[in-house]
Amino acid sequence: MTEELDNLKEFEVEEGLTRKIPVGWLVLFWGLIIWGIYYFVSYTPSISGWSQEKAYEESVKGLGHRE
Repeated sequence: MTEELDNLKEFEVEEGLTRKIPVGWLVLFWGLIIWGIYYFVSYTPSISGWSQEKAYEESVKGLGHRE
């Protein structure tokens, strides 16, 4: 009795056979890249001028003085 070894030839991809990525994955991939660029530009202080401290001060101003 001889042990059969895995036949790796059956797992090789034939030439000319292409495997396509699902459309949903491509949309997610490009959407995340676009979102990352938007996020970077919007929340980098040296580019947009936005800072957490400014946002806090503006929200406090909007509330007014309560007593």
